[in-house]
Amino acid sequence: TSHFNTTRVMASIRNSQDTNDEFYRKEMEYIFEIEPQIDVEMKKFYESYLKSSYRTEFEKEFGEVYSRQAENKVRLTDPCNADLQIQENKLVQKYFQVAAAPVTDFHGEQLGFYGLLKMMEDTDRSIRKEAFEKWAELYKAISDELDSLYTELIGIRQQMAKNLGFNGYAEMMYQKMERFEYTPGDVAIFRKQIREHIVPLCQKLYEEQKERLGIEELKYYDESLTYPDGNAVPEGTEEELLEKARTMYHELSKETGEFFDFMMEYCLFDLEGRQGKQQGGYCDFMEEYKAPFIFANFNGTNADVNVLTHEAGHAFEAYTASRNIPVLSQTFSTAEISEIHSMAMEYFTLPWMHLFFGENAEKQKKAYLWDSLEAMPYMACVDEFQHRVYAENLTDAMERRKVWHELEKIYLPWRDYDGNEFLGQGGFWMQKQHLFMCPFYYIDYALAQICAFQFFERSKKEPEKAWGDYYRLCQAGGSKGYFALLELAGLKNPFVDGTVEEVVAGLKPYLKRKVKYTIRPVKEEDLKKVAEVEALCFPAAEAAGYEDFMERYKTCKNSFFVAETEDGEIAGFCNGCCADTDYLADALYHDATLHNPDGDYQMIFGLDVNPKFQKQGIGEALMRHMVKSAGERDKKAVVLTCKDHMIPFYKRIGYEYIELSDSTHGGAKWHKMMYRF
Repeated sequence: TSHFNTTRVMASIRNSQDTNDEFYRKEMEYIFEIEPQIDVEMKKFYESYLKSSYRTEFEKEFGEVYSRQAENKVRLTDPCNADLQIQENKLVQKYFQVAAAPVTDFHGEQLGFYGLLKMMEDTDRSIRKEAFEKWAELYKAISDELDSLYTELIGIRQQMAKNLGFNGYAEMMYQKMERFEYTPGDVAIFRKQIREHIVPLCQKLYEEQKERLGIEELKYYDESLTYPDGNAVPEGTEEELLEKARTMYHELSKETGEFFDFMMEYCLFDLEGRQGKQQGGYCDFMEEYKAPFIFANFNGTNADVNVLTHEAGHAFEAYTASRNIPVLSQTFSTAEISEIHSMAMEYFTLPWMHLFFGENAEKQKKAYLWDSLEAMPYMACVDEFQHRVYAENLTDAMERRKVWHELEKIYLPWRDYDGNEFLGQGGFWMQKQHLFMCPFYYIDYALAQICAFQFFERSKKEPEKAWGDYYRLCQAGGSKGYFALLELAGLKNPFVDGTVEEVVAGLKPYLKRKVKYTIRPVKEEDLKKVAEVEALCFPAAEAAGYEDFMERYKTCKNSFFVAETEDGEIAGFCNGCCADTDYLADALYHDATLHNPDGDYQMIFGLDVNPKFQKQGIGEALMRHMVKSAGERDKKAVVLTCKDHMIPFYKRIGYEYIELSDSTHGGAKWHKMMYRF
């Protein structure tokens, strides 16, 4: 089936690139018509395999997952549903056409949904409100058609489940999505954890956002503006952003560099938003070529980088697993694992946000973590909504809106549509395309997010282990079950009561309000505070004292910078000296006569951040400031020694590993690293 799957994917990509293209619309209609027939023929193959005398040997070599999947496909495939599948596929295709069509005039420009969403990040509140009202009007204008499509889809899907003997459509979909190891009851427990531990935290985050923006009430059109002076936006054209991503992936790992070169060589991207293009973003996979394809709708916001790194996570997993697993159908795992690949990749790439956002990189990192948490209640809301839609057979449009409105009050208690009648009555649900195209999928993002958060925290403490665990998960593809893959990657089970609370507790240090600070040259009156920070950051055997800092100040003050908060506190500092060679001798730490301000090499003695100001990017900012200063002073390189756990940190700033140092400073083991100009 690889040839058919590849042909289907290629036609689907072309259709999504231009939903008005008649040729590819008809191609997809033809595929929708023959796909059920192919499924029936494949059922015969699976039945033969399951009865085969070679099944046991196959399972010994490739595991039991394939057999379980084969049994499931036999259970779910029946000619009685063939016509219903065709009808369902055509309705979904119709949905994409309807949702991609609307445009409106906004200040002389024709904008669709994505263009208006961008305007809802404008720093002018009146512009945000106007964009929101236009956005709501567009959805209201097509709401009758969307309601009609969804009602038809509900009826068709309920009938398919009934034909196969399931108690309801949810039960059938759990089987179709290969959720073999958990039930709707387990998902309900997970949603409960979100309500108890994430919803209150999000309420607090939105209260802080309201204070930052200086407004009395937070409306829906305010939610997307994180900072009063504007959100971080990526710098560069599509081509420039891709080249920056290539740099990032080469620095992240050998494997990601190789993968991204492949993607660039064969132009496996379509990223710019345009009229008639399908909404959203996705990664698809052409089996015959073992080639992923990334689709997006860039609109000039930080979401462009988010979606690129997200879909690149899917693409990297497909590229990796397809070259590692002999059974090509197991390239992808189930959705809740696949979304770990994508969401965790977003966190692994955060250290390179300076490439895309320049001096606003720290704003983007902080906003990304906030946004990730704030999205989870919405994910749970969508999931409970569709469980109720199919359990209660909600074919009445207004009843659906009533249910959505009820659930919003539970999961999104901060949501305020500023008197908009259509959205206030529950019309917001229909902007979520997953409800139309892939029902019951959306909770997988929340399940995966809890695991991605674990990778994020692990990457801060043990970066090499975190990447190794992630890469191993990608290599495994769909060759194991859900719980086995979690165990393989060292991830906690999201369904276990207490997991969400524990994971969220680990994130809280990174959610602290970002302190405002200025990096400046050190002053003599700073030195006592500097010595106090040093004592907090290093053991006594390694820490310099006040007298040491005074000598460094007198000898090489141009290699000494502090980060000072608005309140006058010393949040951190970076200091060193200059020397004639790149050998960082232990004697330099204490003998000021060895310092040569005109030396070719900038040495680093220490990078310190007061523990109460850590996890806010201050250390990286100080080090980048020092590197910039050294470059301006025409130094050949910046040299430092560090402990094992700091090697990845300095590598992402641009340092290269040189060798194990012969330093015995403080009785510790040190590694020499160098930033060359």
